[in-house]
Amino acid sequence: MTLVRNADKVIGATDPELLRAHVGAQLAVATMLDGSVGVPVGHWGLSRNASLALIELAAPIEPGLDVRPLELGAVSGSLDTRGAPAALVGVARHGAGFVRSYVPVLVDQDVTAPANTAARLASPIDPAHVGAAVAGASLFAWFPPNPALGRAGEVLVLGIAQPYRGFSKPREHPAIAEVIGLDDLGRALLIAHRIEEREPELVQVAGEIEARGTPAERDARRTKPRP
Repeated sequence: MTLVRNADKVIGATDPELLRAHVGAQLAVATMLDGSVGVPVGHWGLSRNASLALIELAAPIEPGLDVRPLELGAVSGSLDTRGAPAALVGVARHGAGFVRSYVPVLVDQDVTAPANTAARLASPIDPAHVGAAVAGASLFAWFPPNPALGRAGEVLVLGIAQPYRGFSKPREHPAIAEVIGLDDLGRALLIAHRIEEREPELVQVAGEIEARGTPAERDARRTKPRP
């Protein structure tokens, strides 16, 4: 999954099919590749269009571990790689622990998708990666500097990979994943942050209003004609 932090909130996004078999189970996110350290999952659910599983951690991830959440600024609002080098980066089981996986890909629009969608397909560059298991992997792109905008080069995460079961073949090698954008993950982080930073609720205060002046002066104020 992709873990993103905004202030003290850490929310992850992954393929819902990876969690469907674990409904009701107490889950944890491994934060060391040997599986020795994990952070409990507070709760999880589906995004608005059910294309992502959104997971909120019950505690922050301590520094110095193999897993470090991205900052919200490292999440791209678009699935367009703009021709930049891209790869699906994930984690795979290896014995009792885990290893990182890295699959360089080319990303194209799915021409078989409805015209009002922005579905993207990831095709492996190396034929050795054809058929690779990449469910839940993160699509990263390495963008070069943009002198026109005064921006340095940056590495951004664009979306989450889900197994592609269609028949479109935009490149030499068959597509291995459909990439789902992270709009709902960013929205969930912003909402959670706003809730934490909202102003304190008003508290009712009981008390008496102090009367000023003599009784005659108070009566005069009550009976004085208003303009």
